[in-house]
Amino acid sequence: MSAGDINNLDEARKLAHQFPDASATLLDLNDSSKLDSLVKDHDVLVSLVPAPLHPQLAECAIQHGKHMVTASYISPEMQKLNDRARSSNVTILNEIGLDPGIDHCSAMKIIDEAKAANGTIKSFISWCGGLTAPEDSGNQLGYKFSWSPRGVMTAGLNAAKFKANGQLKNIASGSLFQNRFANVPLLPGFAFEGLANRDSLQYADIYGLDLDKMDTMFRGTLRFQGYSELLDCFLRLGLLDLSASSKVDASSRFAFLQHVLGCPGVESMETIVEAISRKLGVSVADPLIGRLLLSLEELGMLPGQQSEPLRAPTALDALSAILQKSLVYGPGERDLVCLHHEFGIERDDGLYEVRNSSLVVYGDAKSGVTAMARTVGVPAAIATRLLLEGKVSQHGTIRPTTPEIYNPLLERLEKTGVVFNEHSRYGIHNSLQRRMAW
Repeated sequence: MSAGDINNLDEARKLAHQFPDASATLLDLNDSSKLDSLVKDHDVLVSLVPAPLHPQLAECAIQHGKHMVTASYISPEMQKLNDRARSSNVTILNEIGLDPGIDHCSAMKIIDEAKAANGTIKSFISWCGGLTAPEDSGNQLGYKFSWSPRGVMTAGLNAAKFKANGQLKNIASGSLFQNRFANVPLLPGFAFEGLANRDSLQYADIYGLDLDKMDTMFRGTLRFQGYSELLDCFLRLGLLDLSASSKVDASSRFAFLQHVLGCPGVESMETIVEAISRKLGVSVADPLIGRLLLSLEELGMLPGQQSEPLRAPTALDALSAILQKSLVYGPGERDLVCLHHEFGIERDDGLYEVRNSSLVVYGDAKSGVTAMARTVGVPAAIATRLLLEGKVSQHGTIRPTTPEIYNPLLERLEKTGVVFNEHSRYGIHNSLQRRMAW
């Protein structure tokens, strides 16, 4: 825990007191002496700090011969530590949360089973989303935050590439929302849309697949329909600007909106609407303007709405601070996690199999334990236990893509109620598979 999180110390202590030999302490990661002492005196380092800080902790773990667990993607900086970790017999197990994490485990289980039966993976489609339970999604974004909104907002600025229906696709940074999948019909009861998730192509190598022989290789993020349309409006208005020139020092949330619209001091709602329509390139009568105004009202950003002063290094940070306060889970509300894999498999008996694996987990409104906590924290805890038990023989910077990790992890997850449902359909060719609309 960093010094900036001092308000969470009491909560951490309450959690720690439930377990023998557990305690909570504040740690400033700039205090190398205290960090060194803590790592040296423990068996495994579990790092849930922001991803850019992982390499610093990994360096310390390697120095003291301690294993390490993170839920974050393997960054180039973490990958560079692979050889040193291996030579020190240290395991740095990354990507062991939800996505990335148990998505790897469930995918590799099916891929390895298909290969063992002499099948060939011709298509892989994976969708995952941390969402608000439908009954609690009553805002224009259809979304609430159980963790930092900044990470969610910056993810929308990523570029993406994937293969769909035999064609390579590239989406430039800033174009993700415009290139959304408007309808992702995984489960009829959910109105899903989707966004491509970073570089899907690299997972062909990670999963041991031959991309050249594959029709589709895709990983995506799920949201409820309407989310991307509004986020694209936020982006075009300048609310997701990460440049230093977008620094915010505003007397209110409305003053922040005036700032990004370029009309400081203007109070007229008519003038504000006209400024928004010009930036978006649509008529003031367009239904999109109505939706956007409703969303801005929900966020307390319109004239006459009282709010606190707003200071932030960028516009995106200012918006994230607003979201953190305005779109949070209230008492009795719960979140939802949905993960879905679809495989196209050519079998050695000539049949084409479409195999689906789905996971739906709800948070517990009574206990306050979120679905995200269960599907990120529990896998990381199980992975830590496997390392403590000496069940992981691999060393270096690794993912949970081998049977010695994913099999026991999935088995132990099932005992906590996190269970994948699998089913297959068979035919003589790949027309059985859902073609990806673009």
